[in-house]
Amino acid sequence: MIFWRFFSGRGVGKAALRFLSIVLSQVLVLMAVGMQINRSNDFYSSWSDLFGTSNLYSSTATQAGSISILDKKDLLSATPLPDKGLLVHDVIVEKDSGVSNIVYMAVPNSAVKELKRNHPLDGKKYRVVEFLTGYPSQPIMWITVLQIDKVLADYNRTHPKQQIVGVFPEVNVAGHYDLECMNLPNGKPAAETWLTKDMHSFVNSRLGNLPTHWGIMGVSTGGWCAAMLSVRHPDLYSAAASIAGYYRPALPLSDPIALQEKMTLKYNFSIAESKLTQTIPLYLTASVKDKYSFRETSKFLALQHPHLKITYKELQEGGHNSRVWVSLIPEAFDWLQRNIPM
Repeated sequence: MIFWRFFSGRGVGKAALRFLSIVLSQVLVLMAVGMQINRSNDFYSSWSDLFGTSNLYSSTATQAGSISILDKKDLLSATPLPDKGLLVHDVIVEKDSGVSNIVYMAVPNSAVKELKRNHPLDGKKYRVVEFLTGYPSQPIMWITVLQIDKVLADYNRTHPKQQIVGVFPEVNVAGHYDLECMNLPNGKPAAETWLTKDMHSFVNSRLGNLPTHWGIMGVSTGGWCAAMLSVRHPDLYSAAASIAGYYRPALPLSDPIALQEKMTLKYNFSIAESKLTQTIPLYLTASVKDKYSFRETSKFLALQHPHLKITYKELQEGGHNSRVWVSLIPEAFDWLQRNIPM
């Protein structure tokens, strides 16, 4: 726009330059806004991630079965967290799911001290909570946007004999394609296996044998995932918290109708719930102004749930965004940790 005067005058060429300069200005503004929104919410980690062209870390991933318990070298390269905890970052490939991707793990200060001394962790002292993002998003969003590191630090500082380890796997393991945390056919990455069996194996490899029954929490799509995985895998999860979630698969509308119907049946919440032999505690939140989540949550609550112990919190204000969720997480986490047995 500074050089607008050079485009003045008559003629097709100069008219075209004026038009292109206006279009370019609009494109740059939209790109700047999009980048700032992405930085605020950690939707995509790179341009290749945005366009779905990443190599899924296959060239840098380590076979999960060959990963050993965290040692001094691993801990020295980790990122400091509040209250002297550490955020460990691994890129692994799991044989069960075939997924190669990122996993973060928030290790409390007391566990860091034990690991540095090559002492095995006391399985009676530590419990695990798995945190799932929405779509699109990156697991680091839980730290940079949702501030779960501060919540974990406050809890672990006031509960020295009952510490929580946080696990943050990549949920969106198929680039720009939304798997809804399910094992889809036709060669799609086995997201359900990655988030359940693989994460438990990974934590045991890195920290030793901790209690099998974890808590699981998710926001948005991660809320659906947390609730669904807890019901489908009661042997792995004791309780789940769903923040602004929903309770049936929401595959892209561009997917074949046959696939959508098949997955809706396979991952039918009511059918999975009817197979439970124990009661699963489930914490739900929804905002009246968050139309989709509120509608789906209302439908879900209207059904009979004899195998679920549901705690529901409803907000009157706030849409479907991280600024609303961040205020809900401390209470949801407090409920969750009280429902994970030692």
